[in-house]
Amino acid sequence: MLTIKTSAHVPGNRQRRNFHSCAVSTGAPLVRVGGLRLLQEWLRLFDAESRRLWLETRWRSHLGRVRFAQVRSRP
Repeated sequence: MLTIKTSAHVPGNRQRRNFHSCAVSTGAPLVRVGGLRLLQEWLRLFDAESRRLWLETRWRSHLGRVRFAQVRSRP
């Protein structure tokens, strides 16, 4: 989480809503954020693994087509 301690941490030193000069954790409560972050990480990993499997399948089918074309083109 982002912790703002002084106005120097804010771009341009402009006034921001809910800005406090003391060290304050901004955003949602950490208990809820931790669960959401964990869920998002699981979804990211699931998406990455699904994409990897899809790419592997597509690559194998491509290699099969290339090899078949090579065999057909031989005299």
